Amino acid sequence: MFYGWKLLATLCCIYFLTTGTVFYGFSVVLPAMITDMGWSRTEASLGFSLLFLIPGLSGPAIAWLIGRQGARKTIALGGVFVSTGVISIYYMSSLTQFYLSIAGLVGIGVAMQTVIPGTQLLTIWFARRRALAFGIFLAMGGAGAFVAAPAFSYLLEATGEWRTAWLVMAGASLTGSVLSLLFVRNHPEEMNTIIDGGEIEDSLPTDNDETEDTSKTTSHFPIYQTTVSWELKDAVGTAAFWIIIAAASFAIVGQTIVSSQGMIHMIDLSIPTVTAGTVLGTVGMLSASGRIVSGILGDRYDPRYMLAGGLVLELLALLIFNHADSVPVAYLFAILFGAGNGLALVASPALVANYFGAKNYAGLIGLRGLVITPVAASGPLIAAGTFEALGSYTPVFYGFAVLAILPVIAVMLMHPPLLKTTT
Repeated sequence: MFYGWKLLATLCCIYFLTTGTVFYGFSVVLPAMITDMGWSRTEASLGFSLLFLIPGLSGPAIAWLIGRQGARKTIALGGVFVSTGVISIYYMSSLTQFYLSIAGLVGIGVAMQTVIPGTQLLTIWFARRRALAFGIFLAMGGAGAFVAAPAFSYLLEATGEWRTAWLVMAGASLTGSVLSLLFVRNHPEEMNTIIDGGEIEDSLPTDNDETEDTSKTTSHFPIYQTTVSWELKDAVGTAAFWIIIAAASFAIVGQTIVSSQGMIHMIDLSIPTVTAGTVLGTVGMLSASGRIVSGILGDRYDPRYMLAGGLVLELLALLIFNHADSVPVAYLFAILFGAGNGLALVASPALVANYFGAKNYAGLIGLRGLVITPVAASGPLIAAGTFEALGSYTPVFYGFAVLAILPVIAVMLMHPPLLKTTT
């Protein structure tokens, strides 16, 4: 068996453990933390925003670390950062300690363990099945939510203590570190294979081989994949790169709003805590399904269709969520939002890899994070601040739906960029 599939399974486990417990466990315990610590929604939501902000802002540094130490060691070290930070939160007694733990340890550790090293490795190991590999990998974040959200809800109801949940997060992240050291390999050559499988000897040139014209940007794959490894400066000069970033920003800001305020919003609408946690878990399950579907279709059809379609589903879901005062309506929201979010989250990094190649992928994703993350991190603060000022989330949900139309149109009109060559 091609070792890339074993690597993918390992990365899936790590992503499942870290993202499922940290992000969605945090979503579930946030209302209890607000009540117990006497914080406002805005104060507590700032911590959630930091959890999204720091991984994105640290992207270039993580890409540099991967270049120096390799993804294997980076992922393992990330687990140490996460576990140290969440244990600090377990013992915290102030907002300051909470913010410092999130910003200085947990956020950085999550970045080191999840998307940047994971998608970088998959870009190196896969080409023909790249979108599928991306879809399966990123689906594990949603699968983690499906398990973690209701599990943490039951844990909270059974113990009445939110701090215990943070200890579970510590154990999960350290398990990810061990898995990385045991099974992650940075390059196919380490396992005597090449991208997509085969023996190294099979890829060596012979006297009859013709030199590939790397100036061409056409592809032999069913959907567009460049044969040129773009430099950072060339990629950031294209309209396509910024359109992908704009669309991904909307997809992720929708996710941060739902993750941070969704549980609170449903409780406000008199939906029971465990039911609300299950609805949030359903968002994760449908997101996982959407990511796998996007991965399968992304190897056959242009991923930009999945990106645009996912955004449309998200904006429709948030319009419905504003009126989710019954369990059936809440689950309808979960189905639409989860599926849309899953489609969009896979399509965005797949487009970056397809349009600009593998060489500088980590750097491009890191730069993408620098732009997307502040936007995404603003979601919880805007939503919480709006509620405290107006007593309603309606302006946030409706505002998102209206503004998201713009990137949908831009993505549908986008074309693959062409690298300008000098003669």
